Amino acid sequence: MAPVKSTILNDYATRGCNHSSLFIGEKGRRRRVYGLSLLACAWSCLLIGRLFSLQVSSSDFWQGKATNQHFSEVKLSSERGPVYDRNGQLLAVSVPAGSIAVRPRRVANKQETAEKLAAALNMDSAHIAKLLESPQPFVWVKRQIPRLLAQKVAALEIPGVELELEAKRFYPYKQAASTLIGRVGIDGNGLSGLEARYDRLLSGEQLKAKFTRDGWGHRIQEDINTEEPFSLPRGSELHLTLDASMQYILDDELEAARKNSAATAALGVLVDTETGDILALGQSPSFNFNEDNIKTGTALTNRVVETVFEPGSIMKPIVAAAAINSGVIRSTDIVDCERGAYRFGGHTIKDTHRVGAVPFRDVIVHSSNIGMTKVGAKMGRDRLYDSLTMFGFGALQGLNLPGETKGILRNKANWSTVDIATHAFGQGIAVTPLQMVRALSAIANGGVLPNLRLVQDKEFVPGHRIISEEAAASVRDMMFGVVEDAHGTGKRGAIPGVRVGGKTGTAQKARKDGRGYAPGKYMASFMGFVDASDIQLDEKLALLITIDEPTQGSIYGGTAAAPVFKNVMTRVLQLLATRHRLKNIPEERYVAAKSSFVPAVYRE
Repeated sequence: MAPVKSTILNDYATRGCNHSSLFIGEKGRRRRVYGLSLLACAWSCLLIGRLFSLQVSSSDFWQGKATNQHFSEVKLSSERGPVYDRNGQLLAVSVPAGSIAVRPRRVANKQETAEKLAAALNMDSAHIAKLLESPQPFVWVKRQIPRLLAQKVAALEIPGVELELEAKRFYPYKQAASTLIGRVGIDGNGLSGLEARYDRLLSGEQLKAKFTRDGWGHRIQEDINTEEPFSLPRGSELHLTLDASMQYILDDELEAARKNSAATAALGVLVDTETGDILALGQSPSFNFNEDNIKTGTALTNRVVETVFEPGSIMKPIVAAAAINSGVIRSTDIVDCERGAYRFGGHTIKDTHRVGAVPFRDVIVHSSNIGMTKVGAKMGRDRLYDSLTMFGFGALQGLNLPGETKGILRNKANWSTVDIATHAFGQGIAVTPLQMVRALSAIANGGVLPNLRLVQDKEFVPGHRIISEEAAASVRDMMFGVVEDAHGTGKRGAIPGVRVGGKTGTAQKARKDGRGYAPGKYMASFMGFVDASDIQLDEKLALLITIDEPTQGSIYGGTAAAPVFKNVMTRVLQLLATRHRLKNIPEERYVAAKSSFVPAVYRE
């Protein structure tokens, strides 16, 4: 058996040694070493080249990639600048607020989250649950809520719920001058009024800020480039000529007048006749833009700026001033008013108050259309048209407000004979409240047409003389007679202790299609000025009141609008008298403290 075992082992050893797959010669071994060396060298070259690319040639590119993953840059809107009245009272200001948003994909328990948010925000949980089902990665839940409330929600630390700090526009005087000041959208852009007109000034510049982000993209650190925390930039301030207290008075009385007359609207403008500064500009109905439920576009309409209407008899003093200034007639000249009916240009001109031959002064006092027709005929088409343009009709007033219109003054070449009569007593021409109160100011201040001004920051541009002081004085006397004389149409505008000059007007409203007049629709107006020198007040004020479509009580300017003028001007004079008395109190006894109208819930 031993020889057999030896033979088997030898045979296996011989086969193993002779097997070609197990045999490696010197030349084969050398080739393999060279191959492996070349492979290692190539791999090393590729690795070195890649490292060179990452760290040297393309380092800026890859550094940017890394920075974008770890940091984010966002644009932060500046804090919107405040709006002040002429005395430094806040009319519009941005207050701290916050907004709650969710990232639906990060919310694990949507029902529980909806219930928690609904309880904290006083919202419907079903509505929030619907928001959480949104396919969008980011959804707003509630915008611009009080900052303290928003922070309380954030303190709940609900997964997927985020707090965004924002500012909310707040109007301390609520609806006072709301359509003039305008409204700011939820994203901080001006939508109407002065907020839109001066949006770039108030908004300021946007700030770019960098934030460090974690692996989930959450912001964990802000402003990494500075050692101190950054502060939001602030838009510029806007200082208006408005007087907040006078504005409140005007708005309050307009609202009461509109309700008492069951009118469509009530409009008013109060100006300083010397400077042209607009002290109050209001309308009713007005809207409180602090409320979030205002959806209608009409809430943004500034009727005082955009409304055009036939002025009616309030145009008569303007034409009278131009006629006297041009030497066509004197206030003492006799005019035959034909006892209430007169044919002119193929039409019959009629008067509500029938009178015969009276001095031109009484033509204004009695508000005679016939008397003004004859004066207009004496002036002629060219002179009458030029006089109307001289007073600023048919042109913009230079305020550059959104929606501002220039009214309607047709080219004189298109006038018929009867147009001379109608333009003389306030028909056939459409004006704006701003145009009327500006023209009135020229009569009240002695003949200088002021440039209306609404923004104090703008350079004051003095007005220019358009009529003589004598002509202005003659018409002021006529307007005093309208209020003071026994047969004057504006007696209800009288104020005890001061002299009031005014003019009433009742005009039919044109149809919307421009063809004729709408039956039963009128504009009742009263415009006037006060001489308060007897009570030691030097301010020279002019005020226009217009009631649009009164349907309850009287439709006439002397009874619907004149009492409103009286109420507004009386309160304004009382305010001025109080201020004058306060000025005489020693400073150590009187400290003017400005009230803060910002609700505590919006304060930080």
